[in-house]
Amino acid sequence: MKLFKYILYTWIIVCLSSCGEDRTGEFYALIEDRMWIEEVMRENYLWAEDMPVIENEDDYFQEPTTFFKNLPPKNAPNGKGDKYSYMEVSKVETKEETRSLMLDRSSSYGMEFLLTNDPTGTTAHTFARILYVLPGSPAEKAGIQRGDWISAVNQDRITSDNYKQLINGGSINLRRSQIVQTENGAGWQVKDSLTIGPSTQLEINPFLMNDIYEVNGQKIAYLVYNEFATGPNNEGTESVYNEQMKQIFSQFKAQSPDAFILDLRYNNGGFLQCAQVLGSLLAPASAMGKDFVNLTFNTQANPQVIRYPFDKNYADANLDLSKVYILVGNQTASASEAVINGLIPYMGIDNVILIGTNTEGKNVAMQSFKNEAHGLTLWPVIAFVSNANNEGDYSEGFKPHYQLDENKLTRWYPLGDPEEYLLKNTLSLITTGTMPDLPSSSEEETKVIFSSINPKGIRFN
Repeated sequence: MKLFKYILYTWIIVCLSSCGEDRTGEFYALIEDRMWIEEVMRENYLWAEDMPVIENEDDYFQEPTTFFKNLPPKNAPNGKGDKYSYMEVSKVETKEETRSLMLDRSSSYGMEFLLTNDPTGTTAHTFARILYVLPGSPAEKAGIQRGDWISAVNQDRITSDNYKQLINGGSINLRRSQIVQTENGAGWQVKDSLTIGPSTQLEINPFLMNDIYEVNGQKIAYLVYNEFATGPNNEGTESVYNEQMKQIFSQFKAQSPDAFILDLRYNNGGFLQCAQVLGSLLAPASAMGKDFVNLTFNTQANPQVIRYPFDKNYADANLDLSKVYILVGNQTASASEAVINGLIPYMGIDNVILIGTNTEGKNVAMQSFKNEAHGLTLWPVIAFVSNANNEGDYSEGFKPHYQLDENKLTRWYPLGDPEEYLLKNTLSLITTGTMPDLPSSSEEETKVIFSSINPKGIRFN
């Protein structure tokens, strides 16, 4: 890196001194942000050794976003390339951040959704299907529910050009449609139209719901956990939600549940410290203090490996489980997968029972690097994630023990409803050993085009 800077400085000096006036500082200021981006990446990026050498000086005059996108190797050693590292850009004059499409602490209508094709196959139209709605949000107040099919926004059909209107903005009008059976097969019928008030700042509490079910004489605890968030502002220094998690598990423990169901199907990651807390509450009591997750950094790092144990501070709320049932899907990623992987050495792969569809396969961690002067925040991949057995090769995702795809169903029940597809079958599996409500071969599979749940990665701070 020092040699590179010397060469670049020499090039700048030659160029600027040739006109008889030394304007080196002025010229450097033009590319200072890109120099910073490269330095951060070459020092901290997991695959720094595989980054391309910049041979064309003109590359330093690319837009910062373009410059950053060209730095990761096209074929990272995980075989998938790096599709996770990203950069946030702010308007320096106002510090008004331009965010990616996440509900994460930003103004929102309070609904997560999938963008899909027409599951009936009768049209070429695109639909938005609601995954869940946040309590107290504009969407909930308007009557939006999980499973709703949105066919139009402000009288226009849902398209790749207007679906972002479902995330935030002013008041919007939505058309809800429903699938009906006719003599000619499945088709669509307009259900109603409704108006959602302007988006607002919401506290996006990750604990969407928790409950205990009594089925056939067994008590079964259930938790929907949608993000590994630290607190209302989701900053690394917060611990509000970790303490709330401990309280929830203490309440579970007081009722001595016979089994535990963890719903991670819409949880695509967040802070490692939250994953550490969750693992510490789920693992067998004998695992306290032992390795949970290990992070391996690039060869320049010192130390190169950091170990995260099950935290003994949460032992009094630990459920001392020998088996756990985890609901998963293709939105389940990163810190969620780290929890799954971290429990396997202590429970066994057959006792970390996955139900749903394949997970994402994000076995890397990320860290933020901020440059306030230029309004840039980098989130590069900085570490490989493994468990106590040094196992971390799940880049293709975890394959469930029981394959259940809710996207094949035309009717969804609310999360937590005993009739909800994944929950119903899991409760039955626990209490009877069978799953009675499997999809029929006649049900159409929905193709997911876009998800409002944006991968956040394992955040290391």
